[in-house]
Amino acid sequence: MKRIFFVSAMSLAFIAPVHAVEFNTDALKSMQEEGHKIVAESQGARSYKASNGECLDFKGNGLLLAKCNGKVNSQQWTMDDKQRLVAHNGRCVGGSNLQECSNAKAQKWTHDDKHRLISKAKKCLQPQGKPPKSGVKVVAGNCSNSDHLVWK
Repeated sequence: MKRIFFVSAMSLAFIAPVHAVEFNTDALKSMQEEGHKIVAESQGARSYKASNGECLDFKGNGLLLAKCNGKVNSQQWTMDDKQRLVAHNGRCVGGSNLQECSNAKAQKWTHDDKHRLISKAKKCLQPQGKPPKSGVKVVAGNCSNSDHLVWK
């Protein structure tokens, strides 16, 4: 014979006292930001080399091509957990320059099977000029199968 017991919520209140919980939202935000940094570091920063052998770099907020140098922080990029291409200074590639990071489509990138960097805004990151030369601007433009859109 099975016995069924019913316990009322009122009787539980006397067994296990209930306490209000307060969250420190500043501390939670700080922990979240630190978590994003840890994820970025675990994925490892990398450089992106254009078809002419030059690397994606930046000066101020402008994107450009420069001679590759593994010791230069401005050539180190991480793809964060929100698919944003993030520079070492914490700013994100958005269109043709570095910006404060947001959830904008122009800041979300995919490195596709053709080695192009394509934004969710359907623009490809590409150096200006054919063939591109050192120091030229890198912009977000229309995508094609051109070699100058390849980033390795």
